Amino acid sequence: MPSLSGYRIYDTAEPCNYTGQKLIDAMKKIVDDHLIDNGKELNLRGCCVGANGLSVILDDKRIQEADLRRVNMGGNKIGDAGADLLARCEAMAKVKWLEMGGNDLGPEGVRALIRSPHLSKLKTLNFYRNWIRDDGAIILAEENELEKLEDLDLAQNEIGDPGMLALSNSKRLPNLVAISMDNNFGTREGREQARVGSLFSKLESLNL
Repeated sequence: MPSLSGYRIYDTAEPCNYTGQKLIDAMKKIVDDHLIDNGKELNLRGCCVGANGLSVILDDKRIQEADLRRVNMGGNKIGDAGADLLARCEAMAKVKWLEMGGNDLGPEGVRALIRSPHLSKLKTLNFYRNWIRDDGAIILAEENELEKLEDLDLAQNEIGDPGMLALSNSKRLPNLVAISMDNNFGTREGREQARVGSLFSKLESLNL
């Protein structure tokens, strides 16, 4: 799965703190430049729009009428509030690939996304470099409703043994074939135990 490792997360021009008309104009230009492939992809990698900017973008008629299949939100500092906006956006209904790396997401942001009725077609979900920690991993393991997920990246999220072990035995990820959990806080003993969990032992790709 492509992740944010290897490139700069935030662009040098960061509109996260814009307000009013300046924010609206900046977000309109971002949609102009980053809604591509005949409306099938929104690539906001490194744009740093923030939650307020994302709200403006998702209200844009071009986004609402797009045929989105891929959305790259990597490096946008949208936080849990932005994750909730995405989760409630009907324009996400056909999206199969979602990059959420580098967005300051915590457990509640994870909960919003994995319980979204508009993300049910997701197959690839990247949470690289956020703040999911054990609480978020346990929420994902116990509450996930995105049954079509096949590929999941949780690298660099400060997840320890409790979260890793909960995921390793999760029954809420029936179609998962690959997971990346490198650079977290699990112990060697925890990783070995996770490898033989009912879910992890059946995966085609497991990176702990």
